Amino acid sequence: MRRPYLIVIAALFVFSLSWAQIPLGDELQFSVMGIEGKSHTERNEFIKKQLQTLNVGYVTAPFKHVSYTKKDTIKIDGENIIVRTGGGPKQIVVGAHYDAYGDSPGANNNGSGVAVLLSLIKYLQDVEWNYSIDFCFFDRGESEQIGSYYYVQQFAVPKRHLAMINLDIVGTGEEVYAGPIGNDNRIFLRYVHEAAQKTGFPFVEDKDYPASDHVSFSQYNLQNISISVVPKGDGERLSKYVRSGYKADSINMPVVLNSMKTLEDRSVYISPASLKMAFEFTRTLLLLINES
Repeated sequence: MRRPYLIVIAALFVFSLSWAQIPLGDELQFSVMGIEGKSHTERNEFIKKQLQTLNVGYVTAPFKHVSYTKKDTIKIDGENIIVRTGGGPKQIVVGAHYDAYGDSPGANNNGSGVAVLLSLIKYLQDVEWNYSIDFCFFDRGESEQIGSYYYVQQFAVPKRHLAMINLDIVGTGEEVYAGPIGNDNRIFLRYVHEAAQKTGFPFVEDKDYPASDHVSFSQYNLQNISISVVPKGDGERLSKYVRSGYKADSINMPVVLNSMKTLEDRSVYISPASLKMAFEFTRTLLLLINES
């Protein structure tokens, strides 16, 4: 009767020994599994616990948003979580929203972005930054990017701002999709192209890109770019989807949208390889900017 119990104990012991050697992609997927299906409050607490485990300090920036319609007054409370590091006169922001849409488990949208952001913080702790870096976990991204809007209102200084890199939906597929390409990122876009060349990942960019937290920075002409990892061909399909006014097209419908904002947005469909692509691309981009 004791044998099954001993097997479990042995398995846990082996697991604890191998945790430090777990492949990065699997580590990222475990982070997605840790946040998926959680309530809004639990997603917030998950991030804080992970940062505490990493022994990384953070600040919180609560906000209260009020909007009015003809019939109602809508009040939304939120809290951005910010890890600050580095130094220098210029600032880089790296962000990912942590809230999920409705009852969706929110694995790819946007537990995947949260997982990559946590790993960037973990593995870049020893970098000697030439810039100030804000790693931001934005709240209420699914409510018209309210969290990133309040971050810009509270902390962005146009003269100091260098670039904002947004991670949103990076858990499935094999191509890096970046945008919107235009005047908002013309200065640091060459580093994005250099990162694509250096990593060798399939890369697609477009001036038409789905609305995400980069929009809050575009409104104030602050350089920004969003990065996703999507199934092959979805970059082009997503841009066409935006140009159509977000109208569904059964023939050219982006594959990644099949599970977005639904109950099927679960970690079982997340690819460790895709998460690793997002991590490697963003890490490379940040280091290239830092070395400039």
